[in-house]
Amino acid sequence: MVEFACYTPAMRTMGAAFALILAVSLGGLRGLEAQTRRAERGAHAAPARGAIADKVQAILAEPALSHAEWGISVTTLDGQPVYGWNDGRLFTPASNAKLVTTAAAYALLPVDALTWTTNVVATGDVDAGGALHGNLMLMGVGDPTISARKYPYQEPAPHPAPPPANLRSKPITPEGPTAKAAPSEGVAETPKLNTMQVLSLLAEQVEQSGVRTIDGDVVGDDSFFLDEPYATAWGWDDLQWAYGAPASALSFNENMTDLRVSADSSAPSGVASDWDPAVEYFTLDNQMTMAGPNEQAHPGLQRMPGSMLVRAWGTAPATGFSAELAVEEPAEFTAVAFKQALLMRGIQVTGSPAAAHRYSNGTGDFVGERAEPVHLERSYLQTVVAPVTGRRVLGTHISVPLAEDIKVTNKVSQNLHAELLLRLLGKEFGKDGSLAQGTRVTRQFLVDTGVSDEDFFFYDGSGMSMDDRIAPRAFTHLLAWVAKQPWGLEFRATLPVAGVDGTLTNRFRNSPLKGKLWAKTGTLNEAVALSGYLQAASGKVMVFSVMVNGHRPGSDVESAAVEKICEAIAATE
Repeated sequence: MVEFACYTPAMRTMGAAFALILAVSLGGLRGLEAQTRRAERGAHAAPARGAIADKVQAILAEPALSHAEWGISVTTLDGQPVYGWNDGRLFTPASNAKLVTTAAAYALLPVDALTWTTNVVATGDVDAGGALHGNLMLMGVGDPTISARKYPYQEPAPHPAPPPANLRSKPITPEGPTAKAAPSEGVAETPKLNTMQVLSLLAEQVEQSGVRTIDGDVVGDDSFFLDEPYATAWGWDDLQWAYGAPASALSFNENMTDLRVSADSSAPSGVASDWDPAVEYFTLDNQMTMAGPNEQAHPGLQRMPGSMLVRAWGTAPATGFSAELAVEEPAEFTAVAFKQALLMRGIQVTGSPAAAHRYSNGTGDFVGERAEPVHLERSYLQTVVAPVTGRRVLGTHISVPLAEDIKVTNKVSQNLHAELLLRLLGKEFGKDGSLAQGTRVTRQFLVDTGVSDEDFFFYDGSGMSMDDRIAPRAFTHLLAWVAKQPWGLEFRATLPVAGVDGTLTNRFRNSPLKGKLWAKTGTLNEAVALSGYLQAASGKVMVFSVMVNGHRPGSDVESAAVEKICEAIAATE
């Protein structure tokens, strides 16, 4: 199958503001300690000269790299500066932002035990004949695992071939439309789930409860979080694809659906199309045909902003064509799929699929709310669950522990999962499950570790916002702090390994750093980043962050140079 990038819909208009202060506390990270660490950090400026500097500057002297801005920070594992180049300048981090979101979760939540509990509840009585007189509601709590994804982290299908270059509106990247991951070492395979399996099991529980007819609607309730599908400065041309899927407290199949087009064996020159999951959601206007023998395929795809119509045209390759599209309304999409699962169990539904949201009514500003101090302390929450307020529970799904999902989030750079995690942090430690409260918590977390408040600003949890900013030295400081924590090695294991797995599967393959570098990748438009840990030739583990902004569209030379810089660091130390 071929996957490609073409046109994408615009983002929804968002309400913006939240203005309340909630105080909690972070054990072990007191204000005085944080101030001391900031003072210590400022007293050790990163050297810009020396053996590493010479090698790095020789790499950056290549004319092909002259268009971009570079920022580099290198420290020892205990945080002592080793090298810096523009390390205090603010850069767009792309998916390196996930380091902040996931590290905050490790520091504040019991990740090895914490699960999500999604309940199916009845809003009315069930009579003796099995008729529910009321609505059936799916109570979303931000569980990102209601999908066919394998846990623990597993090897995916082989990488599909990229589309022809002339069809790309932007370069296909490991974190773009063709995002696939490779397996973590030592993780056993598990059978692949059917896309509908979780919802089918919930429908089975409803049937086992005695319900035979639902005299009402099937409602997807995502009011556990505010209705904020997208953050500030998400590119409108990213939102059609799975990696730009809208966030919702009720998410099914990672809020995407897979369109497949192939040759129709029953009709000469004809094509067949199908969706996975096989749910009636989008309307497809399919004018695509199959490319002839030895003819280059030129597929096209479009969904206009807010539209439920998907147009397909052009030609598909003989092997078929596939595109993972983000859904428009996740809670409604889940309700549509769940109603279908109920019907498959023989349960009659008289009503329609519907969604229940909770909208912001704040009148403050994002910047001000994000900046409100919050005293953090570690939570011992065992499961995330919405109150059922006396309603009868007819079915329950309990997720895998959060730590398993964080590993997926970092290994494959899963944007939706990071966004849901940010909102969970806001819900648990701030005022609400919102973007402003989530970034309020991650801001306080970074400041409490000793990172200067002037060295970063985030609008989201995944790095999809082009307005996110952070200095390379902030990443190395954070990662050095993480290394000192009891869970530091466990967190390092969530990162892609050079030449081995995740978004680094196909990088560093012939490098001395293969298997010896653990780092989060980042790719967004003309931004590239790599931050993490590497084992130097001496055996020492070093902390590094290399960030690149403003390279020419479609250029790959910057990523190759980032790898050379990492190898230079490893060879010198």
